Amino acid sequence: MALELKISRESVRTIVKSDMGLFPYKKRKVHFISPQIKEKRLARSKALLARLASFGLDEILFSDEKLFTVEQAYNRQNDRVLSLLHLPYHKSIDASKEFSILNPIMRGLGKTMFNNRPFLFQQDGAPAHKAKVNQQWLRNNIPDFIPKEEWPPSSPDLNPMDFSLWSILETNACTTSHKSIKSLKTSLSREWAKIPQEKLRAAVESVPKRLRAVIKKKGGYIEQFNIL
Repeated sequence: MALELKISRESVRTIVKSDMGLFPYKKRKVHFISPQIKEKRLARSKALLARLASFGLDEILFSDEKLFTVEQAYNRQNDRVLSLLHLPYHKSIDASKEFSILNPIMRGLGKTMFNNRPFLFQQDGAPAHKAKVNQQWLRNNIPDFIPKEEWPPSSPDLNPMDFSLWSILETNACTTSHKSIKSLKTSLSREWAKIPQEKLRAAVESVPKRLRAVIKKKGGYIEQFNIL
């Protein structure tokens, strides 16, 4: 704008912020929270916070899904919009069938990762996760899990994979485009192994704090986004 108007950047900043009352924000997608979802987030966050108090954080297994492509990740660092409003953005996603993938993975977790100790398994409310056959399989095969009725809906801000680790992995593994799926997989595996244990633990340990923040916000947003 400064170049187009042939004035200094400082003058543009003064006009935009002081005279017009506008502020720069990153454009980001955010989970949609309706009044009904807010009520469920509030109630379930209270119940979940109480339940997690009986578990050690190293006894909880968080899960999530993310789509990675061979294309270079888009850097939104310099992508800004000027706005006075906070507009929620919602995008519906069709979940794929995951039951056949879930079986062999989950059967081995108790023996390998937890050395046959009890653990609590978490997954979000994707349609495939909520399917009766999946919920029943978990009841029959997992020491304990968070059923579909207990996990707060529309809550990627409560899953460490979603609010922390995926962005780290994408930033480190997808800074350049990949020539093949094999190259992408190799990069993802390599960069996942490099994530410090301290960062993983910090993300998990922030979950109770985030649950309390949701309760404080009465089920509303706990991260400040501005969406157009």
